[in-house]
Amino acid sequence: MFGSTLNYESHFFISGQDGSPSARELSGVSSVDIGYQNAANITNLLGYQKGVTTIGGPTSQEISLSRYLIYDDPILAFTGASEVMKGSFNYDNNASYGFESGYLTSYSVNCAVGSVPTVNSSLVVYDELRNGVNASGATPQAIYVPSQGSMTATCDNTTTNRVIGFDYALEVARKPYYTIGSETPVEVKYIPPIKYTASVQLEVDDVFLESGYSFLTAGKEEKTVSFSIKSRDQTVTMQSLTIPKASLVSEQLSASADGSVRLTLNYVGHS
Repeated sequence: MFGSTLNYESHFFISGQDGSPSARELSGVSSVDIGYQNAANITNLLGYQKGVTTIGGPTSQEISLSRYLIYDDPILAFTGASEVMKGSFNYDNNASYGFESGYLTSYSVNCAVGSVPTVNSSLVVYDELRNGVNASGATPQAIYVPSQGSMTATCDNTTTNRVIGFDYALEVARKPYYTIGSETPVEVKYIPPIKYTASVQLEVDDVFLESGYSFLTAGKEEKTVSFSIKSRDQTVTMQSLTIPKASLVSEQLSASADGSVRLTLNYVGHS
């Protein structure tokens, strides 16, 4: 009665709503946060002393996932206009709590020298989070732990200056439409474009910052920014990331008496 559910007894599964891609367990998960929030108003009525609690808006349901990137990540496939996912958190043998209409809203990857790449994802759920929804499927596939030697970054000045880390992120905007007589949206619209950002950290050898007004005067949306994450033996590509129509929007040069000179390049893009 007063037992605990430990980490090795918990599993998180996702699949396409129509079964494609097929259901699979996410491995490398370091944390999962599932929750809902209802907007409520306390209304005062004439002749009534205690007040009344009323609904203040649609129920908000969100899921956040933090994972180590140690295999071909399936979450990134859900960035498009119609990719809907089903998922569940399973524990206590056959107990499950899940959803059937989830949408990816943000996705980010962090890579740095001396650490395993990490992935953070945020989902919004438009059907009801409830007990009994079970998206369980295949157990995790083979795990490939990347090393700093199997990660590459391609952007300005990476051929002659040492890359020590990069961050990649995207955001997908969606808008639900509600109608009288339904608690769930009748339609969820994808609002383009997908917005991308990237930050690349370099230890400086021969690079200088661009002129401060270069963004205003030079051609934009012509930069090449891409990242590749492979297994340690470089036989398996786990993630290939790009910034479409990339523009360099800021640079930050840092120097101190007890360290090397570092330059951070910040990009934005869209598709």
